[in-house]
Amino acid sequence: METLKVVTIPNHWRSPKYSLGQRTKQGVIVGIQYYPPNNLLTGLCNESWRYAVLDKNDFSEVSHLEEQKIHPLTPLELRAELQAEIEMYQRKILILKEQLTEA
Repeated sequence: METLKVVTIPNHWRSPKYSLGQRTKQGVIVGIQYYPPNNLLTGLCNESWRYAVLDKNDFSEVSHLEEQKIHPLTPLELRAELQAEIEMYQRKILILKEQLTEA
């Protein structure tokens, strides 16, 4: 059984707008990284969050996007995407059951 992992964010950091596992128009968020203000490595003056997003069309591709480039799904889009995924898994289950009876 999978255990829940708790991620704590220091109080002086701005909270991320999106969360791990959230489905977006670009794909599923699989990572989040915080960049503090005046970050010399990135050249960013303002604090920000960047998201690692698993591309919904190419599951081998991960994009690293700034928060303003993330677009959440509407409730209707999320429902349609989840329904399509459920139907895909149901087809796979039927195929596996057929293979099981043939074995």
